[in-house]
Amino acid sequence: MIKRAALLFLPCTALAAEPAGFQQLASMLLSLILVVVCIVALGLLVKRFNPQITQSEDFKVIRTINLGSKERLLVVEMDDKHHVLGVTSGSINYLYQLETPLADQQMPEFAKQLAHFMNPKNKK
Repeated sequence: MIKRAALLFLPCTALAAEPAGFQQLASMLLSLILVVVCIVALGLLVKRFNPQITQSEDFKVIRTINLGSKERLLVVEMDDKHHVLGVTSGSINYLYQLETPLADQQMPEFAKQLAHFMNPKNKK
C-alpha cells in the first residue's frame, strides 16, 4: 500500500528534479510569442484606424468619420472639389458634393513619419 502511494508522488518529484534551464527556456519562448502577438496586433490597429497612410495623387482623403464597425463617411478631394462618400464593407456610395471645401486636417507627426516609412516610393 505504501509503495502504491509513493508511485502517485513520483511524477511530482520528477518534475521538481528537472533542471532550471527548461523553465527559463519556456519563459523565454512565451515572452517571444507575446512580443510577436503584440507587434501583429499593433500593426492591425494602425492599418484599421489610420486610412490616410496611403495617399493617391488623384484624390486625397480630407476627413473620415466612423459610423460603425464597418461603416464610414469620407470627405475626399478630387479635381479641387470635395465629395462625401458613404463606405461600407460591401459598397461605396456617392452622397454629396460640398459647396464650400473643408479645411485640411493635419496628420499627427507620428502618423506622418509612419506613412513616410511605410511608403516604398520614399526610400532613399
